[in-house]
Amino acid sequence: MPEQSWELMTGDSLIGVLSLIEIDQPWFRCSFTPGQGWRAVRQRFEAQSEAVDCGDEAKMMEAISAVRSMSLELRPAEEGELITPVIVQIRGDRANFRY
Repeated sequence: MPEQSWELMTGDSLIGVLSLIEIDQPWFRCSFTPGQGWRAVRQRFEAQSEAVDCGDEAKMMEAISAVRSMSLELRPAEEGELITPVIVQIRGDRANFRY
């Protein structure tokens, strides 16, 4: 099976490339390579991770909403369909998404 990868986009900005490691339904577990747009949005993803780790539900919902408000799309690097993820998490060189 060829490696699946997607360009994580917000508008015309490439946040990074997600390359599939495994599918652990409902999650797609990927490696993450930052793109030129990563610096501009990094804080939102880090805030989301911190909120999930601390378990504060109000903080979590606020942080997840901040990421969702970016209207993210996963564009296939090779062939396949455009994915509009329900949630994307990025921690270091790893990313998870579900749709």
